[in-house]
Amino acid sequence: MCAQVVTLNQDAIGKKLGQRLYNSKGGVLLRTGTEIKEFHFSHIQQVGYKSIYIVDELDAGMDLNGHIISEKTRSTTPIELKKIYQKLTSPSKITISDGKKDLNELADSLIRQVNHRLESPPDILDLKRQEDYLYQHAINVTAYSILIGQSLQYHQMKLFDLALSALLHDFGMQFIDQEILNKPGELDESEYEEVKKHTDLGFQHLSRKCFMKGIVSAVALQHHERYDGSGYPKGMSGDDVHEYSRIIAVCDFYDAYTSDRPHRQLHSIEEAVGYLMAQSGVEFDPNVVKNFMKYFNQ
Repeated sequence: MCAQVVTLNQDAIGKKLGQRLYNSKGGVLLRTGTEIKEFHFSHIQQVGYKSIYIVDELDAGMDLNGHIISEKTRSTTPIELKKIYQKLTSPSKITISDGKKDLNELADSLIRQVNHRLESPPDILDLKRQEDYLYQHAINVTAYSILIGQSLQYHQMKLFDLALSALLHDFGMQFIDQEILNKPGELDESEYEEVKKHTDLGFQHLSRKCFMKGIVSAVALQHHERYDGSGYPKGMSGDDVHEYSRIIAVCDFYDAYTSDRPHRQLHSIEEAVGYLMAQSGVEFDPNVVKNFMKYFNQ
């Protein structure tokens, strides 16, 4: 396969698209193999992609065996999750209850769909639209978390609770100033402190307004804690951090690091894997990293 990720700029015009792109409603924006014209370039920019795959003239396009969930699931479930988040922030208890039911169904669906028998390692970056990043990120983190849970031989109920926790781990990001989250360039110290509040804000809302399971709310609070105690908000370490939080910490890092963000471009899968390996037993639980790495060493 001769596909490569490139930063979206004028140089992409005239090249062939190596991976299908979707609009914000989950519909197909451009298909694999489309020769990118100037008007295509404008559409891709408007939707919010910052990087794309391109292929050589004779290449057949992307081999999707390296995706953990299907292309259809990746295009539609972020939209479902966005609607669920909206329901869970409603002042109506009935609407919140409806959102919890939808969330349970989504978690169950993802558990059934995760491809834990990958034909090849997960070597394809999931390129995201900036406007839907929160929801696309949550779906990816959930899929990776389920993959690790399966490797750890979790029974169905544990997988279900892990999936719920992953789907809501960044729930508090909704309450952070979007100007800060979308700021181009590095955040200053005060802005970073604001972003860090998402852990407590998510915990407070999920526990007090949504009455979610204790572990689901706890993961929203703990997923930025680190194995060596260097994380936030409480500086917890080792087994004091719940196992689900330690799993989601690895998956959250991996997906964020390999995604375009307003303040930086994406990193390669190789760079993300290298960082996880270097920080195994330091920032990240070594057993979790080991079980995640199984899927990169096929």
